[in-house]
Amino acid sequence: MPKVYLRAALFLVLCASAGRAEVNIPVECRVKNLPPGRCGWCALETLARCHHIEVLYGLAKSHASLSTPEHLEEALESAGVSYRIQYPGNFDLAILRTSVRKSLGAAVGVRGDYNGHGPHILTLVEFANEKVKVIDCNDKDRRTREMSLDDFLYWWDGFAIVLEIPAKTPQPAAKAAAVSRP
Repeated sequence: MPKVYLRAALFLVLCASAGRAEVNIPVECRVKNLPPGRCGWCALETLARCHHIEVLYGLAKSHASLSTPEHLEEALESAGVSYRIQYPGNFDLAILRTSVRKSLGAAVGVRGDYNGHGPHILTLVEFANEKVKVIDCNDKDRRTREMSLDDFLYWWDGFAIVLEIPAKTPQPAAKAAAVSRP
């Protein structure tokens, strides 16, 4: 009988920890916002730096403009970077859950009244049952902010873009240089 309880407890711990995945983005990878409000470019570059996608380094500096989902998508296509996108107005949570579970993170849009200055894009690093964690490129300290899932869902406009990281190809084993002799 105790083994049944032990297995049940282990199962619950594993399920709970599976829902707590978080993308660890080092502070030095977090790109600060630049005028006139390049938050979309900053969020994408933050993810790119975290995942070492060098072709996207400097994205925020090279795009001195506001961005739309279409602008971000166009930049990724021209750079040859694979991605998944969900446009504003589509509130399917699967893209958010999957992006965090796979340790990818996502750039997500929030409605204009989130910060009082118009629509904004944040970097999502955790999406759990009760809470969400984001990085706001407007934060001078580049910290990770936590909010309740309900608050996030209130502000979220449905937009999400996720950089797809190619799986590392296993290197072929080196062939023996000499044939062994009997």
